[in-house]
Amino acid sequence: MKGQTYRQTIRDHLASAYLLTEEKIDAVLPAFLDTLLAHMLRLEKNLADNDLEQLAKSGHVLKGALLNLGLHELADMAHAIEQCCATPATVPELPQQVSRLRTEIASFTRQAPRRTEQR
Repeated sequence: MKGQTYRQTIRDHLASAYLLTEEKIDAVLPAFLDTLLAHMLRLEKNLADNDLEQLAKSGHVLKGALLNLGLHELADMAHAIEQCCATPATVPELPQQVSRLRTEIASFTRQAPRRTEQR
């Protein structure tokens, strides 16, 4: 899925699941995306630290954040990371899984519209 498609999926989900107006979506989306990026950074740090317990927890938290935005495919990827931590035979796959999820998340967070503060 491309970044623009992810952004539209998020907007559609926020409108239908939370009954947010376009204006409200514009107001809250930057904070949602910042939080998503913070969760992703924590996941990457846990991977770098080789802390499988914290990596599984971070995967779980990230899965929830993605579901809150209606991104079920990406939430499945985060869930796979969470599950992989509990299966020693699949632990070597973690770096590739985390990298793939990071690439997908970066495709729509880098280009997220930001409201300009009025002075």
